[in-house]
Amino acid sequence: MLSEKYSGRQVHVFSDFDGTITEQDTLVFLAMELGGGAEMVQTIGRLIKANQLSLREGIEAEMRSIRAPWDEAEELLREEVAIDAHFKPFALWCREHSLPLTVLSAGFHQTIELFLTRDEFPEIEVVANQLKPDETRGWRCEFRDDSDWGHDKAKALRAARERGQYTIFIGDGLSDRAAAEAADEVFAKHSLATFCQEKSLAFHPFETFADVLKALQ
Repeated sequence: MLSEKYSGRQVHVFSDFDGTITEQDTLVFLAMELGGGAEMVQTIGRLIKANQLSLREGIEAEMRSIRAPWDEAEELLREEVAIDAHFKPFALWCREHSLPLTVLSAGFHQTIELFLTRDEFPEIEVVANQLKPDETRGWRCEFRDDSDWGHDKAKALRAARERGQYTIFIGDGLSDRAAAEAADEVFAKHSLATFCQEKSLAFHPFETFADVLKALQ
């Protein structure tokens, strides 16, 4: 059952994908395994933390370093990356309670849809960027907007609130900060939890979607 806290509210659940639904970031994984490797990824990470590079620019550079065919990437992702085992029960529970569940990602439809197939998760809306694998010039990114994130997740949260919905956001990283600030309620782990603490932003710490489900029940 749904907690009485949400009684009478139109609840809309939003979740990040990489590092939140998946156990590791698919973009970092691909750059490490098929692209510029660990040293490049670490350098880009340092530049982003130092505000010398935007997340959008970092993702673009990581993907451009990859020239492998998509089939090879898909095989690696299926073999090496897993999603939180508690996510599927959580998604089914949302469906049973008529709670819309939207995945907001700074990553790409192509990777997300390997794990959240339409057959298995028909009720989930996915809002993400597009990836254009190019074996000659490196993979190209088609971002949703001109923001420094490549996808301003907060926009979807604000639109939902304007519709009168109570917004819950679940995330873990840098691209989730603005969304967390726009949400009515936040579940955070990893660097997003640190950000919330630093900004005195109320949040629920979590490790898996079992924790989120327990809280909503």
